Amino acid sequence: MGILSDFEDRIASGIEGLFAGAFRSPVQPVEIARSLARAADDGRVLGVGTVYAPGSYTVALSPEDDAQLGTFKPVLAGELATYLIDHAHERGYHLSARPQVSFAVHDDLRLGRFRVSASLAEQPAEDDGPAVRLPDAPTGECDLATVTVGDIAHDVALNGDEVIVGRLAECQIRLSDVNVSRRHAAFIRLEEGWAISDLDSTNGTYVNGRDVDHARLSDGDVVEIGLTRLIYHAPKG
Repeated sequence: MGILSDFEDRIASGIEGLFAGAFRSPVQPVEIARSLARAADDGRVLGVGTVYAPGSYTVALSPEDDAQLGTFKPVLAGELATYLIDHAHERGYHLSARPQVSFAVHDDLRLGRFRVSASLAEQPAEDDGPAVRLPDAPTGECDLATVTVGDIAHDVALNGDEVIVGRLAECQIRLSDVNVSRRHAAFIRLEEGWAISDLDSTNGTYVNGRDVDHARLSDGDVVEIGLTRLIYHAPKG
């Protein structure tokens, strides 16, 4: 885990100072800021000579933490947006507009736990499609394997016998990233579980940091395709 730069320390200190004594939740603003910065890094998209940063961020809190935050949410959202602007400038990312930070309540989160998600607020001009195009998640099923794609707001269910990942519009999981081949890799259903297979991609497919042609997946395995991390989750049923 990296260490915050002096610049980030000053931003964190400012946020903590602003809310000291008023925000007593175990979730602290500086930790939210760190997570948003990681979401910006993980969600960046390569254009033609430009790296685009996500413009829309959601912070999910437990009901208890949301109640503790209360009326400070608009002020904190503004402070976090400013932090993200400075983070983008430091990293050389392009922002098409001021980042939008919103809060949501997730009943599955316990006191002191939170998660963030990020997405592009609008499509970069050079791209001919969305940064990430995902299949619709089915409803009412709990025995499907899923993958977390970057830091989107929900996991993606693996349906059928094969789920293709690549740049083409017909891919079930489409990643608009010049490091990703048109048909880069495929999630393959096995008799028990799933595997990932590289489809002769240019830049390779990695599982837990290891370059693979074909690998059976276990719960929590991290698949890296281009700049995107896809975390595999085995069926719960």
